[in-house]
Amino acid sequence: MRNERGAGRKSKISEKQFEEILTRISNGETVSKLAIEYGISRQAIYKRVRDRNIEQTISLDYVVDNICVTHIEADVKTETVRIFNYAAKLSLLPFGFDEKPSWDDFCHLLEMEYFKAKGIDGESGYRQFLIQDSPTKEFLARDILERKNTSLKFQGEDDSLELPVFQFTKKELLYARTDTDGFQMKALSRDRRYFVKSQSMISGVYMDDWAVEIIASDICEHIGIPHVKQKRCQFAYAGKLFNAVYSKNFELDGYCFISFERLLERMGLSSRDKEFIKLDAMQKLKWCAQKLSDAGDIPYEETQRYMLNLALADCLVGNVDRHTKNFGLFYNSIEGKYEIPLLFDNGMGLFEHDGYKNTYETFDEAMMTVYVSPYGEDPFDMIQMLEKEFHLLEIYPGLKTLKIQSEWMTPFAMEYIERMLSIWQK
Repeated sequence: MRNERGAGRKSKISEKQFEEILTRISNGETVSKLAIEYGISRQAIYKRVRDRNIEQTISLDYVVDNICVTHIEADVKTETVRIFNYAAKLSLLPFGFDEKPSWDDFCHLLEMEYFKAKGIDGESGYRQFLIQDSPTKEFLARDILERKNTSLKFQGEDDSLELPVFQFTKKELLYARTDTDGFQMKALSRDRRYFVKSQSMISGVYMDDWAVEIIASDICEHIGIPHVKQKRCQFAYAGKLFNAVYSKNFELDGYCFISFERLLERMGLSSRDKEFIKLDAMQKLKWCAQKLSDAGDIPYEETQRYMLNLALADCLVGNVDRHTKNFGLFYNSIEGKYEIPLLFDNGMGLFEHDGYKNTYETFDEAMMTVYVSPYGEDPFDMIQMLEKEFHLLEIYPGLKTLKIQSEWMTPFAMEYIERMLSIWQK
């Protein structure tokens, strides 16, 4: 019953009123608002839910793309969780490696699913909970969030959502030196779900290569190139915060990356051999495609498309760092076969490879340091070669509508992008 006169709160509510509260919560109303309306405390509503036998054990199926990967039994009263995993790919599992999640782990999962339902997380793949009692997920998520006094911020209300922060110690760093004579910290998150890469430092200058990673990732997504999706974050190390990107750790799905150079070594070859060096750019692209096809027993058409994807993406951002150790093949240990890998490692583009980028006075002067590897070609010349050989707009119609807007880019980087896009959008 509602407390119309405000003359003190009722100590109890009827079963019918409680059912009304559950229904209204499932329709989007907050526990706080309903507690005031019915003249009771939020804690009283929570206690009523936890004390109901039907709510003491919650059954949930965690579903990915219409396949149940984990069944969860959560006891709200004792705050214990049991799970049963049905998928081999660890990245699909809600708790990853952990087969005995804690109640806090379960709460965190509910929070993340709650945010995803509100459109805050844009992870690919359709994931959902299937719950025996439909209001349970929404209610339990709100319960957990409100008990933690969590402040929710949804898209449209506040665009200044905080960036994820990954903290690391020295022993957690994978490696630090780069092939561009610089310094860059890389590590796996502590739950091993994500690969995190900080901004690099070259010649004592901190670079914005993290931004180029995101731009390249967005380009690939727009024109349909399979890639490792990069997201912005912060890398905390030694009491300092660094700009960074994070991406899914594909090793959780049983994939191992084998570099092109290593594959060549297995065949008794090298990219330093005269056979490779004497070839022109298109011959080199096709030679690499053929060797990948031979090494992985993969149709040549697929490996050639992979090499074309690499070359196009590198041209679009002016990446100078496509060496033979950051492209190759995935080995799928679950199925025991080689596969075409996703594109990654595009950060050394848009002049972010050059520690002297801020000292150049003209665009042409800055371009003196830009070439497309492993072909050694100017990117504007290379893109014309690719167009002549493969008719790019037929393969990538998205080039016609590609737009790149970024507050992170320098004036020369903006000019580079404008000139590159003008080739397709005349």
